Amino acid sequence: MAPTEPRLIIIGCGTAGIALASRLRFQLGYKNFTIYERESHIGGTWYLNTYPGVGCDVDSHLYSFSFNLNPNWSRKFAEQDEILEYLNNTVDKFGVRPHVQLGIEVVAATWISEKNVWRVGLRDMTTKKVHHQEAEMLVSCVGTISIPKDCDIPGHEDYQGSIFHSARWNHNYSLKDKRVAVIGNGCSAAQLMPHVAREAAQVIQFQRSPQWINERPNPAFSELQKWCFRNIPFYARWYRFSTWLSIDALHNLYVTGTDVLDRKRAAAQVEAESYMRKTAPKKYLDILIPTFPLGCKRRIFDPGYLQSLHEPNVELTNERITGFTKAGLTTPKRSVDFDAVILSSGFKIQEFLSPIEIIGTEGKTLNEHWEDTRGAQAYRATFVHGFPNFGIVFGPNAFPAHNSVIFTNETQAEFIVKTLIKPVLDGSFETLNVKQAAENYNTMHVQEKLKTMVWSGGCANWNLNEAGRNTTNYHDPTWKFWWDLYWPVWEDFNLSGSKISLPLAPWTRLVLWTALTPVAVVSMVHGLRTLL
Repeated sequence: MAPTEPRLIIIGCGTAGIALASRLRFQLGYKNFTIYERESHIGGTWYLNTYPGVGCDVDSHLYSFSFNLNPNWSRKFAEQDEILEYLNNTVDKFGVRPHVQLGIEVVAATWISEKNVWRVGLRDMTTKKVHHQEAEMLVSCVGTISIPKDCDIPGHEDYQGSIFHSARWNHNYSLKDKRVAVIGNGCSAAQLMPHVAREAAQVIQFQRSPQWINERPNPAFSELQKWCFRNIPFYARWYRFSTWLSIDALHNLYVTGTDVLDRKRAAAQVEAESYMRKTAPKKYLDILIPTFPLGCKRRIFDPGYLQSLHEPNVELTNERITGFTKAGLTTPKRSVDFDAVILSSGFKIQEFLSPIEIIGTEGKTLNEHWEDTRGAQAYRATFVHGFPNFGIVFGPNAFPAHNSVIFTNETQAEFIVKTLIKPVLDGSFETLNVKQAAENYNTMHVQEKLKTMVWSGGCANWNLNEAGRNTTNYHDPTWKFWWDLYWPVWEDFNLSGSKISLPLAPWTRLVLWTALTPVAVVSMVHGLRTLL
């Protein structure tokens, strides 16, 4: 017998899971859900990434939830510990913590058509035992900046020194007076290099490709500013909105094909190059400054990285690593011994929901479905055909390159509530499955728009899969993302179950209210006249 109230399982308790769960509590008052988090703490990437210097490159007041503004951010760009504290505060403030099961990994989920439920396999990370739970709805809030790339350098198994990824920082290992190699030069490497340079006796950073680097002033908020955020009505919200608005305008830097936009990006590129030439050691400029356009790879906002390259114990090289030895690394030019090797080589961005095996109505896994379509895709970044009552937050083509991912996380969470969770709870239908034609049409539109973006500008970046298809980025400003996901287009879905009535769009309700109010007023006046 089906339960009286539909159940929901949420996978992951990072920013996406917190955004969805909080909304369920304060917007719907819904409690019949469980969040399974494989780590021993909540926070997702902000719990896992603890390397020295880790922080955010989005303004703190924007990199936060719209329903939980924080007037006490210490500075413009917060660091990991402060962000994690804020996430924990949100979980407690909105009653989410009792719904979280820590140390439980979702390993598989299968749609059971006969019962219209998801059967979810759960592994206890301590005992390794697997058990199962069922739920009418399933939402993935799995982040992508969580699983580090495997080391693919030959011979790494034989290396006898210490080796670890920046996202799995070894806090028990002291870098003091050590010879250290840092492999990679993306955002994480830029943040940790100043610390490594201060601690280690010798540091050689192996650059795989150049990066555009921008200045990053990070002023502290004064006590007066914090007082204003706390006490002046709407001041904090206005600051957040104006910050979002100004950052969203930077979307133009990523669009190509018109003289006006090309000139804007060229001007921004000149500014970045000027900063790099002014700040970096002259001996490294030839390998530091890219030849591809600004924005083709994720921009770095300099946390002191370029200045650290001036240190006498630091060397930057673009020599290709050919392999490990027992004592260090080899390149075509030399062999160098190292006490430790730090891998700052990125994450498995293209492996959405990996390694969870999710099986839909056709007996295919989600990854097999995406292999058939030459890459991960989802209708409005959220729903996938053949996987009923299943939503994704932070899925394919939901990454805002220029704005806050928490904004898009919240937008998707709200879309899932409106499209799936609230209608199912209200009894409007039992199952929702996006039509294949709707998914394909939406995906083709997204991919056509992405062809005009700078990510196809000839650089190697993690946005493109092996087929050259951009599966990560959203193609428009984030206000458009919000509008695209503001209300469901019910014709794009196959619905089954006892339909009562589908929720009306706000504008439909407004039209009906506008049309019916005069009629109601006339009827009331007529009734009063009759009585009198």
